[in-house]
Amino acid sequence: MNEGFTITLEYEQIDIALKSFWRPFNDLLYEMDSFKFKPLSDFETERSQLSEYFKKLNPNLSAEEINKRVENKISPFASKDWQFNTRFLSRFKTINVTVTLLSQALCEAQINAILAAGLYEHGTPELFKEIQKADIIDKWINGPTKFCPNYELKKNSGIYETLRHLTKQRNGLTHHKSHLHAGKERIIEGSNLEKFSYKEATRWIKRYFSLPYDLSVHLHAQNCQSMAAILIYNRNPIPVADAHK
Repeated sequence: MNEGFTITLEYEQIDIALKSFWRPFNDLLYEMDSFKFKPLSDFETERSQLSEYFKKLNPNLSAEEINKRVENKISPFASKDWQFNTRFLSRFKTINVTVTLLSQALCEAQINAILAAGLYEHGTPELFKEIQKADIIDKWINGPTKFCPNYELKKNSGIYETLRHLTKQRNGLTHHKSHLHAGKERIIEGSNLEKFSYKEATRWIKRYFSLPYDLSVHLHAQNCQSMAAILIYNRNPIPVADAHK
């Protein structure tokens, strides 16, 4: 085994940043769950304003026609989907994108540090140059086996499923490519970002929050104790995702 070493752990900054979004995320979920929709009768002010507006633009229209135009304008804005999305969509998407990027960055920074330290301790630091070129999934599946023969990350595990899903979504965001159609023919295949309902997206976001810390626990449980000093154990306030238990 090589002599003792020191290693920089700047990814602690990503760790702090990721954790800082846990409370705002849960506050937003509470606000979404508690949201009270306004009934159509609460839009009388907007209805009156639109009615006056249409009267000035079209003084010859009948009252019936004006009312019809007002209803056509008011109804979409008074719908539950419109009210909900207007209130929450921007904030929800911001947290979704931010957590996706931070979680993936922390997962990759951590495995890079683990590989560097593990290979050095194993006496094969020269392997790092090639291994670090692999994608993040391959690094977490195969990287630790170079110095920890008992290590295994099963592809049927919840942790692996989250890592694969996170990587796909992150790549779709940071290396985004637009679909291009000409008529009915797709000329350019773009990024296939998955779109979810609020409920489904919430489940994935919770898994993204949890993943870097669950990967740490998983690695330590695989008899790779020499890596303990550089694993992230303090996950507070982020709980273990149900899919990773």
